[in-house]
Amino acid sequence: MIANRYAKALAAYAAAGGEERRTYDEVKRLIGCYREDATLREALFSPVLSAEKKLGFVCRSFGGRPCAALEAFIRLVLRHHREHYLYFMLYSYRGLYKERHNIRDAVLQTAAPVGEEFVERLCRVAEARTHSEVHIRREVHPELVGGFVFRIDDVLIDASLAAQLKLLRRKLGSKPQRIV
Repeated sequence: MIANRYAKALAAYAAAGGEERRTYDEVKRLIGCYREDATLREALFSPVLSAEKKLGFVCRSFGGRPCAALEAFIRLVLRHHREHYLYFMLYSYRGLYKERHNIRDAVLQTAAPVGEEFVERLCRVAEARTHSEVHIRREVHPELVGGFVFRIDDVLIDASLAAQLKLLRRKLGSKPQRIV
């Protein structure tokens, strides 16, 4: 609940300042920094460090100063000692932005890397079906053997060879063995 309220405040503040898209891009980068940089998390949770030093750690980890809206937001979070919720606030903001701008995430799992042309074609089809902007994250899973698995929201299309083999094994295993 706290994270959602702060995220809504950041969304309103960023929109009012005309920095909504830039804030979204920087929030995505900051989420990655937060996930990867253990020293950033330790610094944020440290009761000894001042708010300015914590902000310095965020800027250093981020690779520079964030936009005005995000910097003011981080200062607000630190001033109210809510840094333990920062990660959740950033995720909530990302979700709010995607909801407001009709953006959906999709995952494409393949047995081997696929070309950009296939991904773009799949993206166009998904966008036409969902009437929204679709961002596809690619993953390579050799255990699929061939084909692909595509997931967007609660829709799953499993066109993998591994799934077809599993289905075939299940069908053949349920019938009594016959000798031909």
